[in-house]
Amino acid sequence: MTDATSLMAAEPQNDRTRGPGRRPPDREPEPARTSWLPMAAVGVAQLMVMLDSTVVNVALPSIGSALPADRTALQWTVSAYVLVYGSLLLLGGRVADAVGRRRAFLAGLATFAAASVLCGLADDQGGLIAGRALQGLGAAVLSAAALSIVVTVYRNEEQRKAALATWSGLGVIGAILGAVLGGLVVSAVSWRWAFLINIPISLASALTALRSLPARRSEGRRPLRLPTALLATAGLACLSFGLIRLQDGLTSAPAWAGLGLSAALLTGVARAELGTSDPLLPLHLLRVPTYWLSSLGLLLAAIVMMGSSYLASNYFQGAHGMSAFATGLAMLPMGLAALFFASVVPRLIGAVGPGLTYLVGALTQIAGAAVLATGPSTTAVAVVALAVIGAGLPTCFVPLYGIGTAHVRPEESGVGSGLLNTFNESGAALGIAVIGTVLAASLDGDGAATPDALTTGVGHGFLAVAVCAALAVAIALGLHRLTRAPGRET
Repeated sequence: MTDATSLMAAEPQNDRTRGPGRRPPDREPEPARTSWLPMAAVGVAQLMVMLDSTVVNVALPSIGSALPADRTALQWTVSAYVLVYGSLLLLGGRVADAVGRRRAFLAGLATFAAASVLCGLADDQGGLIAGRALQGLGAAVLSAAALSIVVTVYRNEEQRKAALATWSGLGVIGAILGAVLGGLVVSAVSWRWAFLINIPISLASALTALRSLPARRSEGRRPLRLPTALLATAGLACLSFGLIRLQDGLTSAPAWAGLGLSAALLTGVARAELGTSDPLLPLHLLRVPTYWLSSLGLLLAAIVMMGSSYLASNYFQGAHGMSAFATGLAMLPMGLAALFFASVVPRLIGAVGPGLTYLVGALTQIAGAAVLATGPSTTAVAVVALAVIGAGLPTCFVPLYGIGTAHVRPEESGVGSGLLNTFNESGAALGIAVIGTVLAASLDGDGAATPDALTTGVGHGFLAVAVCAALAVAIALGLHRLTRAPGRET
């Protein structure tokens, strides 16, 4: 049995030779259950972070008119957050390991809240972009510390599975509902409240964290190792920049320059980290088949999630002329489906195992994307197909995070969690870049992009989403083979 089977350990066999009430000598006592208050603190914060990754999308036209802001500035309103968030996740994990998880979580939360105020009060495009970059910094430290807290606080196996399901499920739901909330806030009040609404959420999360999270340092004093951390951050920043600039087309010179420099920097960091007793980049985890397969799975799942959200927003607003609020409502069933299936995924994992659960999610996404790839002519069909994709999202993310974190030791929970999140965030950036490029290429030569042309382009984008989901099927089959418990039917 591999280590990953600890995620869903088989029921103990009946032992007739064992006296009543006696525990087998080779089994450790099951850790006691823990209060759910820590989960409430980090879960609300993670929901907020993921909301902000998509809430701006439907607010961009209003922002452009109010500031004013040109097309490039609006693109960087989204991209600045993605670039800084994705490049600092690994460093954020190291900060959590070095200074303590609660301290890192609260520092990231305070930074995120302050940046939200800057965004909400910005009076020009430069101030808004700077605020979004600072939000990305806070989100990176906050998110890495949050997953580290979930992994280390919840040691009881059943409770840990439920906590991981809640944490990853909230992330999925937040990313999807961001479009709904953005449309509602922009229509009812102002685009500024898409950012200012983070203040009461941050305050509630901070107060709950202060009350429930233990005030202690991580195990031992660990250095930040800033030179290596800065090189790794620069490499990840170049990666995010290259992926973002791919939106300009697959022949973009800045994009490939960024990707090439990223490869050189990260290769140098990897070579320096080999054999290090206290690595910043936990390469030894990537030698574990279930960990690196989970990492690739998270990358693909993020492509599907962000690509689907991006395409849906373009379809409803561009092909059907729907308002920001109506677009948000059209995407609401996708979020509700994700919410429902996030609640049943732990039981599904217990019944069929994490590998098969992930396989079900990938097949579900293929089904929804295949319908949308035909270029549906009605919004009703599109709404139902998006809901099908939404149902598959937590069915992918939850088992992947569970399998991946099963190998992370408590003392490196920050960097181990940060690396998983880095794959996830890189997938989000890659999804927008590749899917956006496919959509743009489909519209070339169509002038003002008529509704029919846009519908066709969106269909081509969802075909690319279906291909990513098909690749996930292969990964799911591999993970099922590696994680199934002895005696479980395959």
